[in-house]
Amino acid sequence: MNQPISITDTLKRRFLEAIDNVKVEPGRYKYVIIDTRAAEIMASAGCHLADVLAREGTMYLENLEKRRSPSPNVEAIYFAMPTEDSVRRIIRDFKVGRPATYSAAHLFFLAAMDDQMFDHLRASTDAKYIKSLKELFMDFYAVESRVFSLGNRNAFFNLFSPHLRQMNQHAEINSISKQLISVCASLQVNPIVSYHRSADLTMQTSKNIAMTVQTDLDEYYKGQPRVGIKPPQLVIIDRTVDPITPILHDFYYQALATDLLNIKDGNKYEYSSTGQDGQPCEKVAVLDENDKTFTKIRHNHITDCIKFLKTNVDDFVADAMSKPQTGNQLDAIREQMAKLPQFQENKEKFSVHLSIVNECLEFIKHNKLVDISGLEQSLATGQLSSGEIPKSFDPEIAAFLDDSSVRMVDRLRLLMLFFITQAVPQEMRNQLFQLSRCNYADREIANNLEFLGVKLDVAAPPPTKKWWITELLKKKSVAEDDIEYDLPRYSPVIKSIIDGVVNGSLDREQYPYTLGAEQLETIQARKTVRSLRSAQPTFHHKGRRNEPQGRLILFIAGGVTYNEIRVAYESAAAHNWDILIGSTHVITPPTFMEDMRMLRNGPPPPPPPPPRSPSPPPEPVTKHKSSNSGSSPFASVKNVFGSGGSSKPAQQQQQPLLQPQAQRPSNQLQQQHPSSSSDSSKVKDKLKTFFK
Repeated sequence: MNQPISITDTLKRRFLEAIDNVKVEPGRYKYVIIDTRAAEIMASAGCHLADVLAREGTMYLENLEKRRSPSPNVEAIYFAMPTEDSVRRIIRDFKVGRPATYSAAHLFFLAAMDDQMFDHLRASTDAKYIKSLKELFMDFYAVESRVFSLGNRNAFFNLFSPHLRQMNQHAEINSISKQLISVCASLQVNPIVSYHRSADLTMQTSKNIAMTVQTDLDEYYKGQPRVGIKPPQLVIIDRTVDPITPILHDFYYQALATDLLNIKDGNKYEYSSTGQDGQPCEKVAVLDENDKTFTKIRHNHITDCIKFLKTNVDDFVADAMSKPQTGNQLDAIREQMAKLPQFQENKEKFSVHLSIVNECLEFIKHNKLVDISGLEQSLATGQLSSGEIPKSFDPEIAAFLDDSSVRMVDRLRLLMLFFITQAVPQEMRNQLFQLSRCNYADREIANNLEFLGVKLDVAAPPPTKKWWITELLKKKSVAEDDIEYDLPRYSPVIKSIIDGVVNGSLDREQYPYTLGAEQLETIQARKTVRSLRSAQPTFHHKGRRNEPQGRLILFIAGGVTYNEIRVAYESAAAHNWDILIGSTHVITPPTFMEDMRMLRNGPPPPPPPPPRSPSPPPEPVTKHKSSNSGSSPFASVKNVFGSGGSSKPAQQQQQPLLQPQAQRPSNQLQQQHPSSSSDSSKVKDKLKTFFK
């Protein structure tokens, strides 16, 4: 049966297994060399310097972009993207006709290498030093145990900007597809793909991504049948499916903090504290899954966080301040001293979260966010907290827009929700803009909703009942510290999608599969056909009922919110399913509003990169004769499936390069277009010529 998947653990394990699988000659050591992208991916998976150096025989971790001294007694393990810059730097270490920087190289590329770059690497390096080369398919980031990101904020503009989509959308979709193949390969799943079918023929982003992903999956898993009686599912949607959720104020801890406070990269919080010398100082706390307190409360409502912190801080202080009991005084003192490091660490953690909660509460009080959020929920759901459906929201909207004490960004968010959910003609929109006193740059944020498929002159259809959280409707509000909060009444669209997949009730007209009917029937037949002879007793499954009942990967092109991330965790727990959620990038309301401001024309060009050592200049590709042409070290380097999605043991995945060409797998993922058989035959002919 399936075991729960952790994306962070999976990525970290694959990095460390690749290092362990490299066996060096006696008397030699391993150096791990990484480029910038590999370093970022390793850091996202919690794979740090100490983890790398703890591997047997590994002595150093170096940066590929920096100059490195020759080490003839070292075998180098490279983790890099197959970019021109990284490949040139690897070539410089083992260039033909020059002394090698290291005694041997083991090359692990995090994405598939195109044939031109492969030819350049093969022709420019001395083959006797290249002991192994594999494409690992690890080109994505672990955000949390159930959350992944492609690390590509510009995808939002390339997919939806009218200025950029015609030029960049096709390439962007191909790039997204290749990275999703990395996700599937790392998780060792071959999912059934479905997507959101938009009624607007000009907004087919989800469909185009899904079809490309299916083509690449077929090429990657060619000849490999799906395993298991319940194959995992991959549902692809895009930001146009739910433009409401990124705008709403959310009073759940993680979403609230990243909305209101300046938390860098979504997890780095700067706060004031007291140093060991008793002097005030500035510190940075990392809000991630290593912080057990954060993990417990990140998806709690702010009022529940307050209660949790109060209770636990009181218990913690009472325990820490307890007096030694009668008995051996030395043992008692020793026990108290042993608690001190833990006391300091826990004290710091509680201080961080108390600071965040207090800062959020002050922000809420001084910016009328409780009242604003109540109106937002009414606009999103079409009814008041009492369940009454008002005739019009105009008076409430006008009152907030005319209130100078309301932040401009909150007025804009109200306007955007009003435009999405109500029929607002152009003349009325102009009047509302004037009433809110927003400038033309701010008006662009709301007007750009049309590029996300919002018909500004047409009212949105009322949400269906399955979008609603009926249990919450029974609880009108919760109160804490004299602030009365309406509990959320709008549920993100992904909640209904997840429920539909789990219950088998998802509308397949709106969310069709990419596979044909005959292929689906074959998969269904494998699930249901069982003979009495093959039936196994079930008594040995006792105690394993907490295993996931199914797996779902939900991908949102154009950004995922922390509200949607919370829904994925809650749904996974409620349904006992292994639910993973990912996107091109993670968004917060401030970053979403900024992206909406730039959506029409796209973002400005990025600043120049910081100075670093220049990469070696490109050299002409010239064939050279190998000292042992009968067993070229590059005979099987284009082993795309060397350790990507294989379920073989690690010792079988790490194959030497000195293999005959006939042993190369035929299921090779092409970079130009996976379905191009002519490109595949050209590659084979070219390699055959080289191996003669």
